[in-house]
Amino acid sequence: TVFGFFGVAAGRRVTSQKPGASTKTYHCFYSTALHCTSGVSFPAELRVYSPFNDSVLPDNTVAPVIAKAHFPGGIPKENVLLKASHVIPLPGDPSSDTYENSLPDSPYPFVAGLGSVPSRTETLADGVSKGFTVVSSDFVRDSMKS
Repeated sequence: TVFGFFGVAAGRRVTSQKPGASTKTYHCFYSTALHCTSGVSFPAELRVYSPFNDSVLPDNTVAPVIAKAHFPGGIPKENVLLKASHVIPLPGDPSSDTYENSLPDSPYPFVAGLGSVPSRTETLADGVSKGFTVVSSDFVRDSMKS
């Protein structure tokens, strides 16, 4: 699970219908990014359920988000997939020069998950930080992902 403040852009609304179903489901998709304290950013695509009469958020809207995440092996060429359970746009006009003045200063999301660590730690490029691989599985975007 990933939770934090995300800026969204390039919103689009998509209708889907499962085979044999009589009802339609609506989702909004947005471009965003996961920013890390090291300065690295990963491109991401955020999907959130959209009620029938809902519309997409304006570009550069910032929202606290809670989402399941899938980090594909092809990062950064492939987007991180985020399936949001909560997206709550912060008030204000994202096109205003003063919009960011009222936003929380929390640019880095938090990641929580259960999984296994199949390898030893490795020292990262800064020579101080340690990194390791975590293998975790969850149901994201209509299928199990690891």
